[in-house]
Amino acid sequence: MAIFKKEGVWWIDFYVGCRRKRERVGSNYKLAQEVLHKRKAEVAEGKFFPERKAKDVTFRDMAVLFIEQYAKSKKSAETLILRVNKLVDRFGDKKLRQITPLMVQEMRTKIKEKRSISTANRYHAVLRAIFNKARDWEMFYGENPAAVTRLEKEPPNRLRYLSAHEIRNLLQACDVRLLPVIICALTTGMRRGEILNLKWTDLDLSRGIIYLTITKSGKAREIPIMPKLLDMFQQMPRVGERVFDIPVITLRRHFDTALKKAGITGFHFHDLRHTFASHFIMKTGNLPALQNILGHSTPLLTQRYAHLSDAHLRENMGRLDSDWTPIWTPTPRKTLT
Repeated sequence: MAIFKKEGVWWIDFYVGCRRKRERVGSNYKLAQEVLHKRKAEVAEGKFFPERKAKDVTFRDMAVLFIEQYAKSKKSAETLILRVNKLVDRFGDKKLRQITPLMVQEMRTKIKEKRSISTANRYHAVLRAIFNKARDWEMFYGENPAAVTRLEKEPPNRLRYLSAHEIRNLLQACDVRLLPVIICALTTGMRRGEILNLKWTDLDLSRGIIYLTITKSGKAREIPIMPKLLDMFQQMPRVGERVFDIPVITLRRHFDTALKKAGITGFHFHDLRHTFASHFIMKTGNLPALQNILGHSTPLLTQRYAHLSDAHLRENMGRLDSDWTPIWTPTPRKTLT
């Protein structure tokens, strides 16, 4: 397919050596024919040097374009944009062609000094996506430096959750702006992005249901509202369309402060989801119900909480055994003398 049309625009398709090239031309088919003929001639004469067109593109310029044309449309847009801006702080006005695999590795090393391998992988993946888009949009023609450097194997998923005592301490330490968000997380198991994107139109307070349409899995789900949460929603003032009007950066700052006041260490916001799930399982033992509430695509994701259910069941069996022991222990018979 040398010339093809996509979404009302004509593209040309040709090869440079063994490498396939696609180029957007416009709405004119005749012009596409002429450009294709010219490209084939340039390739045949060894005069095709597309990298010269993009040699002055800076990482900052590419990051702005990436945010406007790609990141803003994503479900996790706020977090993605935050990571892109952090990468801009590091690579700034360097030309895309100046960024090397060594620089990518140095970035990873710097992140791991303060954060985890998982965090380094998240930033690495964003950097790789930026370069991939730069190539797709013909703003960069070299080898993707973030693809040369590999992501590291991450440790097994951690399962950190708060005890009842820690929950009380955290709630007492929360700022007035943070407290409603924490209560929502602890009583629904919703992800941070789902909570911050929650709108008043997503709540049916008369039926006591939260309707989530924007989720990580892409599938809508319903979450029953606990009485404590329902009371909170009914008392909250409705200012704007969103239930919780708090930026991610502000939320993170208040959350870190609350953790320090409560004396809680090794805990992240996402662990509030684990806290909800863990206590739900220990109280009910119902894994299928938990899967629906959390919106897991497969039972395997929910299975991580199964051991809590088993432990709780064993504890209850132990209590039953202690209560029933007198029933099953025969009374010694008196011997006749």
